[in-house]
Amino acid sequence: MKRILVAGVLAAGVLAAGVLALLGFLPGEDNQQFTDWSEPVNLGPVINSAYVDSCVAISNNGLSLFFSSTRNAGMNRDLFVSQRGSKDDPWGTPLPLTMLNTMDWESCPALSLDEYWLYFTSPRPGGCGRTDIWVSQRQDLSNDFGWEAPVNLGCVADGYLNSKKDDLMPAFFEDEMGRVLMYFSSGRPVSKFADIYQSEMGDDGKFGPATPVAELNSHDYDMSTIVRRDGLEVIFGSDRPGGSGNRYSMDFWTAIRATTSDPWSEPVFVPSLGSPAWMGGRIALSYDGCELYFTSSRAGGYGSADLWVAKREKLLVGR
Repeated sequence: MKRILVAGVLAAGVLAAGVLALLGFLPGEDNQQFTDWSEPVNLGPVINSAYVDSCVAISNNGLSLFFSSTRNAGMNRDLFVSQRGSKDDPWGTPLPLTMLNTMDWESCPALSLDEYWLYFTSPRPGGCGRTDIWVSQRQDLSNDFGWEAPVNLGCVADGYLNSKKDDLMPAFFEDEMGRVLMYFSSGRPVSKFADIYQSEMGDDGKFGPATPVAELNSHDYDMSTIVRRDGLEVIFGSDRPGGSGNRYSMDFWTAIRATTSDPWSEPVFVPSLGSPAWMGGRIALSYDGCELYFTSSRAGGYGSADLWVAKREKLLVGR
């Protein structure tokens, strides 16, 4: 399961300065600052149904939107993909990923950095716990329906990632040296619903045992993590104190760091994304960091939970 990593990693594992600038790997520089988020906009009735539409991922080119929905089977979640010809075109009718869907629950899709692999969450037979992370490969990047039979990422007991509890909502980040980390949410090792964990990909392409990201976790629910591609910003959901004040709503929080080797800063509440945000499920950040896709049960939707997008602009400070 060796992954093809994103372009720009040299044989020695060092990125040239010009490639760093191109990819946005500029730790500590101020040109990664952004405006605040715009008012979130519902993705509309083509994407959203009268049911639950949640747990979203978007391709690097912004033309494929993967998500889960209960529209076909009531309480059962399936994986879907919607496509568009350009970023200016509307999203097309979502189609089910029938090669991955079963009578069990499939949700929280996440593309690998090279987009040859699709990770998702399922309690299907053959797992390690209540809900596990699985992965499927495709041979053709242009074929969103060419996914092969999925494989479980392996159990903690065997030195891998999945625990006996719920493991879900994967997201990926690669640092300047080519080290690939998976961020995800897990209910281990106690009964609390979710903390944020990370796991490093080994040379064999498999993810090893996970460790909690202590600076992001609280005594409350912490989940739905996404890391900007330069590794200097993280956005996640939490119902911790200090947010909207609605104890029954997940709010958006963010943290930053100066370099990818630094710990994350103290998380800060993001009121522009909703107060309360009424968010849930996996969130997705566009390749340029300017669009945030997420699930919310806020007013103005078409079903009990819809997909929304908020936008921001990049500020080139000091240029």
